[in-house]
Amino acid sequence: MWYLQPNLRACPRAPDKDLGMNERQEPPRDAEMAERVRPLVNGILERFNQENITPPEAGIVVLALVSRLLEVLEGHPEARRHFILNLINVINSYLVQEAGAAPQGCPAGSDGPD
Repeated sequence: MWYLQPNLRACPRAPDKDLGMNERQEPPRDAEMAERVRPLVNGILERFNQENITPPEAGIVVLALVSRLLEVLEGHPEARRHFILNLINVINSYLVQEAGAAPQGCPAGSDGPD
């Protein structure tokens, strides 16, 4: 089942060492926004459950929403930049977790010497 757990943040971030800051320095508006939108996100995910939406289908929905949001934010460069940075941080966090499986001393995504 799909749900945004209460202990998860709406916009995951890369590890602190990559950000040069700690969690206490995160703007409070991000945490407040995450709490405010959590019921909406859970409602959307519940709808996905009701409609038996598969993960690939959910991905298409998310990509379509991102594309539309970028269009809407076209006239708001600061908000658009903030959204894009948050999106990059989400993707970067995922890639950092995936790279954790790479052998020590090898660049992320590398399987080592041939």
